[in-house]
Amino acid sequence: MHISKPFVLKPSEARPGAPSPEDAAGTAFKTAFKLIASDTDARFSLLEWHLDPWQTGPGLHQHNFDEAFYVLEGHVVFQVGEERHVLGPRQLAWMPRNTPHSFSNAGGEPAAGLTVSTPGGLENVFAAASSDPDVPRPAFRFEVERLGPPVRAEGAPEQPE
Repeated sequence: MHISKPFVLKPSEARPGAPSPEDAAGTAFKTAFKLIASDTDARFSLLEWHLDPWQTGPGLHQHNFDEAFYVLEGHVVFQVGEERHVLGPRQLAWMPRNTPHSFSNAGGEPAAGLTVSTPGGLENVFAAASSDPDVPRPAFRFEVERLGPPVRAEGAPEQPE
């Protein structure tokens, strides 16, 4: 069993060794891993994310791990299967494994939130998208299936391709 020693992170800090947004090819939104699998004995990972006004998140996708999204600020549109929901601060979206989903900023103000994924190791999904050949491989095989484009909020201005 491996659990890290206690630590404290400042608002702008991420866990050492976790992929940075610059490392994650195709990830346009800002992220910072606050807890990674090696901190929690692979039980869960904790990701902080930020979306600029009207910014799209990942395309519609599903995967073999669970995620909970907790909105801290702004408004975020979540697509869950065919349904769309706009969530604001202190609201949560639960995505059990194999649930098609996507999210984007639903307005003209910045949005931010936290994602808890279980089992731990979401950081490896981001790192695998990087060009770093030394990316560690977790024991659990994270599988992500791309299903379509990102959800777009109603009223969002057109974005250049």
